[in-house]
Amino acid sequence: MEFRDEYQPLVVNPEIVVTMVMDAHEFFTQNRIDENYETMALDLIRRYVSTEGKPRDNDPFYGAALYMVTRHPWSHPNPLTKTEFASRLRMKESSLEWYTDAIAEKLGFIVLHDKNHLPFFVDPQGTIASVVNSIATASVGEEVIKGIVTGSAISPHSLADKIVDKLCNVVSIVPIAFEQELHSIVTRMIEQESKKLLEQLKRSS
Repeated sequence: MEFRDEYQPLVVNPEIVVTMVMDAHEFFTQNRIDENYETMALDLIRRYVSTEGKPRDNDPFYGAALYMVTRHPWSHPNPLTKTEFASRLRMKESSLEWYTDAIAEKLGFIVLHDKNHLPFFVDPQGTIASVVNSIATASVGEEVIKGIVTGSAISPHSLADKIVDKLCNVVSIVPIAFEQELHSIVTRMIEQESKKLLEQLKRSS
């Protein structure tokens, strides 16, 4: 599925994780970061360090974690650019960007962009990912059953239209600004889930 969990066995000494979290807490305190954002960023740091170990440069790493949690899709519109964010934390934009990309890749984040090409980050362990996966999986299963019973099937594109409309306009879990990118993601999820279900049916027949 597109929204994958980054679960892996713990490979890093827990003491290192604790030390990094406490150091990050000090960094956020010095920069007077909102407690809610700090908590989410610290959890992101814990998850990353638990599997990837210590980063080479701590401050940009902490900044990247904070940048990502402040750019949740529900924060849209959020006009603060990466350049402005890096400037506020007194760090190089290139370093902030490198660690943002590293965290997103290693932890399986989906990156959505608005019409201004600003990034927003979907956590694979978060509410949005859970709801999108649940609705997409259930919708594909229902359509496969209908196809078996009626002998006809809806196209992946049309099914994606229905799922995206439900996500953006019915349950309103994803802002409408990301409708186009979400459609591409959901279409790929439909293809993957359909293939999995059809293989299951072949094995059971």
